[in-house]
Amino acid sequence: MIDEQNNLITVLMPVFNSELFVKEAIESILNQSYKNFEFLIINDGSTDQSHAIISSFLDSRIKYVNNEVNKGIVNTLNEGLVLSKGKYIARMDADDIAMPDRLTKQAAFLTANPTYKLCGSMAIAIDATGKEINNLNRPQHSAKIKVFNLFRNAFIHPTIMADAETIKKFAYSENFKYAEDYFLFSQITMSYPVANLHERLLQYRIHGESITSKKKGEMVQSELKTIAYLLSFLFDKVDQQSLLVHHSILRPEDAAFSEHEIEHHLVNVLRANRKKQVFNQRLLSKQLQKDWYNYLLKSNNKSSLGKFIGSDLFTFSNLNLKQVIKLLLK
Repeated sequence: MIDEQNNLITVLMPVFNSELFVKEAIESILNQSYKNFEFLIINDGSTDQSHAIISSFLDSRIKYVNNEVNKGIVNTLNEGLVLSKGKYIARMDADDIAMPDRLTKQAAFLTANPTYKLCGSMAIAIDATGKEINNLNRPQHSAKIKVFNLFRNAFIHPTIMADAETIKKFAYSENFKYAEDYFLFSQITMSYPVANLHERLLQYRIHGESITSKKKGEMVQSELKTIAYLLSFLFDKVDQQSLLVHHSILRPEDAAFSEHEIEHHLVNVLRANRKKQVFNQRLLSKQLQKDWYNYLLKSNNKSSLGKFIGSDLFTFSNLNLKQVIKLLLK
């Protein structure tokens, strides 16, 4: 069992105009089964009643910083990293709800596995009223996370707990605004073992005020730069065409590439990794086949099954009969 007394956790929660949800978010942290934490709340220039709501809590574990002007999410998060005193830093968002044993379970994992520097979890998506929408899943094990992360963020940001020294070393980058977490976690994932616990330790709220719904253009540019960083482990030079094709796997709704271009890029990724062995080749092969299948399933090609089976991306060891049947019937 974890020695709670000697393992202080910093829970870092930025707040900006979150009067509708911040009370419930704060209560979910204060009611954690794990008690030895500092709750670092940074109100980033809110113009609503967030300040009054936060100030109404009189728990000594709360360390409250009230920024008079809005500094932005990246600067606020980095301010929190500097101010934090915990051995581990857990992220929390002001519109989410942490499950009661979240801190206990994540701290226990990181303490028992000291080579692991980052730990997330599964989550439950909820709407503005708190109604459950669906389950949010991510890969659990380090090798799978590393492969998954090559194509899309393998962590749900407000579920993570990280080794404080490690996350401070990398920190959040203003150059990757609105995907700052994806780049940060990519850096850690490419350097250390990481994990996602197979438990739903957070209720993740999705509503109209989410950053990603308002700042998509800037987010896409940051995603592209993150993907360029990840592909640089496989290719000496990452050209713009390859970068855009790869990004279309993350954002298929924006895709404007032919089947040949998609397949060619994925095959190049597979072959490059065969030479450099950056990612687990078996897991990468399985992921590439899955992404190729997903692309073909949404395409208008009536010969999708033939394209799927005839591709260099297809292997019988990764054969999924459901995929074959869906392509046959489309």
